[in-house]
Amino acid sequence: MKLLLKSMLFIFLISSNAFAFDSNDDMDQLKKLVGKWKGTLEWSTGAEPETLNLEYSVRSNGSALLEESNQGGVEMLTIFNNQNGALQSTHYCGLMNKPISYLKGSSNNELLFETDIEKSGLDKTKESFVISWTIGFIDGDPNRFNYQYKVHNPDGTIITRTAVMEKVI
Repeated sequence: MKLLLKSMLFIFLISSNAFAFDSNDDMDQLKKLVGKWKGTLEWSTGAEPETLNLEYSVRSNGSALLEESNQGGVEMLTIFNNQNGALQSTHYCGLMNKPISYLKGSSNNELLFETDIEKSGLDKTKESFVISWTIGFIDGDPNRFNYQYKVHNPDGTIITRTAVMEKVI
């Protein structure tokens, strides 16, 4: 009888989606970025700012959002998609690696993605890589958003880069 009750509870929880993370709303929020954007990327180290150009397009029958970036002449790609109920991103980086990140939080119009170091095959002691991204939507302004990412270096330092992106098209 106990086993039957546990089985029924398990089936109820699965059918009610109690454990699943529904990332469709967050993906829909990201899709609002479709178009071209331009900003100036500032460094937490005080280094010379760089121009950042971003272009977003919906791909794969609506299941993915492609971010094409050009940062000071370095082109990169990031693909956002829902994978098994979790919103993730795969970033093809100018640092010659591929951080895979998962949505860790969405509140106050911000989406925070954190890199899964193990799944990405990264070594914290040997390479620099993007450890997190934050996309912040500005209330009442569909033509601007905040963009931030953090780079982890082998010596343990973390550099933050931020920009206010403005819609071009």
